[in-house]
Amino acid sequence: MVATRQTIQINKPQREVNDSYRAVEREEVLAVAFRDFVQVAITAGWSETEVALTLADIADDYVMALAGRVAEK
Repeated sequence: MVATRQTIQINKPQREVNDSYRAVEREEVLAVAFRDFVQVAITAGWSETEVALTLADIADDYVMALAGRVAEK
């Protein structure tokens, strides 16, 4: 197995945390990076279904871990 690293570009926020448009900016920036990541995984040989289901599982695990850390504070 040969693995190559490809860089996914994620732009830093241009809006302040309290700016109501920051959520829109965040979604736009992360959606582009997400599509790029999915395409890299598909190009590597994983099926679109495998990628989608695995990313959903990983995201769920991350949210649960984050919720646990927030609850501890």
